[in-house]
Amino acid sequence: MDQITAQRYFYYFIRNKKDEQSLVAFEQWVYEHDELEEIFGEKEYFELISRNYKDKYAFDETEKQIRRMIHFGPFEQERIILKLDDLLTNEDETEQLETLEILYDDYCDGYTFLRYIALTYITTSDEYKEILKEESLENQSYMDSIRKEAVRLLGFLCSKEILIDEEHEYYDYRAEKDRIEIHSIDEMLGAL
Repeated sequence: MDQITAQRYFYYFIRNKKDEQSLVAFEQWVYEHDELEEIFGEKEYFELISRNYKDKYAFDETEKQIRRMIHFGPFEQERIILKLDDLLTNEDETEQLETLEILYDDYCDGYTFLRYIALTYITTSDEYKEILKEESLENQSYMDSIRKEAVRLLGFLCSKEILIDEEHEYYDYRAEKDRIEIHSIDEMLGAL
């Protein structure tokens, strides 16, 4: 295992939050990968393998250690790119709505570049969301403008014009005219 693979595993462990099963699986994974000592150093590794994962504070202690050990920015960038790409490739209506809900939460947590997608999702009534799950043509029409925005944002994320530095913090290197979701939402809603 290399350092990026180990960091990615740590990142998704923290990202997916805690339950007893995930802590048990994480503990087992740590014991199975003694190369973590070489990757992160003896001190960090010893702290990981000596932790009592049955303790009620085990997840909190592990999260604090992982946040000290790895930089979340690149993994957040990767995760957002995958979510936007999922909007383009996944045809399952229910899963599309679940992805939109995740992106809405990310918008609320600080990724304001997701504004158009978030506002489109949150202003959709629950009744209409049920219709979208059942009627494929209706869903395709609903998703058209969202997909256009996903493509636009993917371009900026892949070119690093939007660069996630920390969890829910990013640098926006786009030209002012390209930040339409920030300064001209009415124009944007009409343009897409």
